[in-house]
Amino acid sequence: MIRSNHLKLIAQHSVRHGIRGGAGLMSILITLVLGLILASVVIMPIDALNSEMDQFGDRLTPEQRAEVTDRVHQQVVKIASGAIKWTMEPEPAQLEYLTRDKPAMISAILVLLFLVTPLLTCLGSFNQTSGDIGSKGLRFLLIRTERPNIFLGRFIGTFLFIALVNLLLFAILAVYMAAKVKVHPAGDQALWLFQGYLRMLVFALPYVAVCAWVSCAIDSSFGSFAISLLIVYFVPLFIGRAAAAVSDSISYAQFVTPWGFKYWLLEPLGGKLFGGIAVMLAFTGAFLFLGMRHFGKRDL
Repeated sequence: MIRSNHLKLIAQHSVRHGIRGGAGLMSILITLVLGLILASVVIMPIDALNSEMDQFGDRLTPEQRAEVTDRVHQQVVKIASGAIKWTMEPEPAQLEYLTRDKPAMISAILVLLFLVTPLLTCLGSFNQTSGDIGSKGLRFLLIRTERPNIFLGRFIGTFLFIALVNLLLFAILAVYMAAKVKVHPAGDQALWLFQGYLRMLVFALPYVAVCAWVSCAIDSSFGSFAISLLIVYFVPLFIGRAAAAVSDSISYAQFVTPWGFKYWLLEPLGGKLFGGIAVMLAFTGAFLFLGMRHFGKRDL
């Protein structure tokens, strides 16, 4: 029987353990460092252009400054478009949406962050139950609550931990770009960052679920991490490399995993975006069902 008060208590404990534990702190550190490094790939050349414009800004007439500002914006779109095309193969309408309708610099950062979302999610969610299964610690919890509460409570708590870590990353990016990189209106940047944050959480959701499934099947924390990373990250990359080397038709195999649908979440508001959300929720439900079924049958 699923009890809401038990789920709440287990989820809260899971969040606190993630923040205080060694693996959780390492996940926070790697997420912040890697996320800021990827963002700097886009920000640094644009920041240099912005600094150059500020350096000569006092010597320019308003007309000259407007002309320079326009050239800087064109260069920003060019840099962002290059980063997006290097990462994905967008359709013209999607590229127009990401670089013209939305702040191009933020779009490029989001596309790069989506590439490492499975890795960062695994780092924060691989040890939902495996460590306690190996130490037999869950037997004490079973005296007080049912197995579904443990499994789902740990899943919810882990997802909240992932959400908090990414919120910290996006908050740092929002503050820095509003203060230093003034190529887009600060309000537009913050709004698109927040929307991108929510879309990235939707993409992370099935990976937290697959880690929950793997974690309840493995008695070793390291084994859970290795297998989770193999499933969610290296399998899609292997398919992509095989498609590039053999045949493009192999790349369609990526659509049996959430990875194949990730950039649907960066589409304009419409059918494809909502389709991507539905697919991520469907994968999440499937992985949770498989995990709960295995967790309910195995010896703890």
